[in-house]
Amino acid sequence: MSFWERFEGMDPRYMYVFLALALLIPVFRPVGMPIAIDHAFTQPMFDWIERELRPDSLLILDTAYSPGAAAELDPQLAAIFRHLMRRGHKVVLISQWELGARLGTTVVRRVADAVGAEYGVDWVSVGWREGGLPWMRSLQDDFWAGMGGVDIDGVPFERLPLMQRLRAFRPGQVDGIICFVTGSPGAPTYITWFPEIRLHLGATAVMVPGLTPQLVAGQTRSLLTGLRGAAEYEVLIGEPGRAVKLMDAQSLGHLIIMALIILSNIGYAIRTRQGAT
Repeated sequence: MSFWERFEGMDPRYMYVFLALALLIPVFRPVGMPIAIDHAFTQPMFDWIERELRPDSLLILDTAYSPGAAAELDPQLAAIFRHLMRRGHKVVLISQWELGARLGTTVVRRVADAVGAEYGVDWVSVGWREGGLPWMRSLQDDFWAGMGGVDIDGVPFERLPLMQRLRAFRPGQVDGIICFVTGSPGAPTYITWFPEIRLHLGATAVMVPGLTPQLVAGQTRSLLTGLRGAAEYEVLIGEPGRAVKLMDAQSLGHLIIMALIILSNIGYAIRTRQGAT
């Protein structure tokens, strides 16, 4: 029996075993597959934080997503927050999505503990409030009043030194916005009502086609694209982590599928030719 006959008659369950191994092994032992940096989408985010922001800048990070997008956006948030802390900037975490408030706080707290960032001094999470767009617009005039004067856990702003710098969501107090989006509300809130503050985005891969025109038009300045964007950012800051491991797994999985498709077509072509003769 030839190789192609054996391949054609192979139990499909073996293919699933190969694919499972390709997905699992890199998670525990990364293989270091190359990741090219997108200079139009990812690089501008890194350059802005690394070279353009003035020292001790205050940024708003909006976790406008739900658990369904956490696999793509949590690694983006972790890598960017780590970079901001390394550069000595300050972060106020907010969310236009109720579930995103706790998701983002959990991710940032884990990174903050790892890098030694102090809550209330280096970062604060103010969470989510009811009210939609009117609530967000109220922050332009009085951030403290719009948030009820307390953080996500009910700690008064008076006890958080960083909040003394943020009395209104306006230029001069806020140096930039990074919004992690998976739908609406999300980026349009800032494009429409906060256009004078520089906006950068992290998005799930499926959102990228719809957000690209805003990047081209200059309404946003960069756009991290799903898990791939997170992996690129980890490479840029020199700290490969969860996203790089998962991209290794994804790439190896794609290679296995491509190899099976190619082998199947070669076998079919050989069998067809033999049948014709």
